[in-house]
Amino acid sequence: GALADYIAKQDTTIEMYFLAFPEYLSIYKGKHKLQTLNMLNPLDMIKVAQSDVVVTNYGALTLVYYAKLTSLKFVDVWHGLPMLKNQTPKIMDYLNYYTEIWLSSEAMKKFYKTKYRLRSKLIVTGYGRTDKLFNGDYDRDIICEKYGLPKGKKILLIAPTWKHNNPNRNELPFGLSQERFITELNSFAEQTDCCIVFRAHMLSNDLGAAGKNIKALSSHDYPDTEEIISVADLLVTDWSSIAYDFMATKRPIIFIDAQTPFVGDELKNRCMPSNRFGPIIGDVSEFKKVAKRYLSKPELYSRENTEDISRIEKIAYGGTLDGKATKRYFDNLIELFNG
Repeated sequence: GALADYIAKQDTTIEMYFLAFPEYLSIYKGKHKLQTLNMLNPLDMIKVAQSDVVVTNYGALTLVYYAKLTSLKFVDVWHGLPMLKNQTPKIMDYLNYYTEIWLSSEAMKKFYKTKYRLRSKLIVTGYGRTDKLFNGDYDRDIICEKYGLPKGKKILLIAPTWKHNNPNRNELPFGLSQERFITELNSFAEQTDCCIVFRAHMLSNDLGAAGKNIKALSSHDYPDTEEIISVADLLVTDWSSIAYDFMATKRPIIFIDAQTPFVGDELKNRCMPSNRFGPIIGDVSEFKKVAKRYLSKPELYSRENTEDISRIEKIAYGGTLDGKATKRYFDNLIELFNG
């Protein structure tokens, strides 16, 4: 999305398409201006085969034979920095057939090379989807009106990840039942005069009717995560990569010390708890205490967690968190067109 928006402003001669399976075309319908191509339509897939460059961020296993057997140039930008829930080398092997992989930092480049064992050309560009967050390009009033959020209140965003291979994992924070969770949140919102946004993962169940102080904005109905991040004053998450997108805002983040999304060998191989930064909260009463402090005095967050924030930002972004990653995407794309 960030790249498509940038291209539209820079070069109207570049023809762009949004390729996805039907269910995702439905989710994003009316939420972008691109022509669409259906993965299940043979004529559309012929159009894909005639492309100059294909840029993917997830699910590209479905295009692996295009990457293997054609001269199409493939680029990957991924859909979230894999610093809490990394993938396995076997899953990521398809990227070895790619022309380039655009990464957020030198540390991530090293990680992709040593952990995922990738042989493709790895290029450090930064992470394009965070540019508008870093630059403050979103209009808070417009976004709040779009999502039905109060303009004059602090907004607390809760965004947990999905179950992954741990079917018994409670996706709601602090292991609470849905009824108790909603009761606790409504009580906190009334005490602090804030609005709480609950954002369920695309592979999770939505919260449903949540009370007057809680707005449920699921990924299925509201796929533009960055817009929601842009108006949030505080993020609460567990193992979701949304934390590294939110890092671009410099606003407070609270991690829930929740059950991991993996069990067995995957727990050892895929979870990286050391890449959490800032407070890690284990119960709802402590959460309320810390969240209240950071909502009223957000400057305390950076002051109290300077070392952790600096350490993780260096891994995640290096020096690329500068609002110019999408320009570097575009420059690389032009080189691919001309190469």
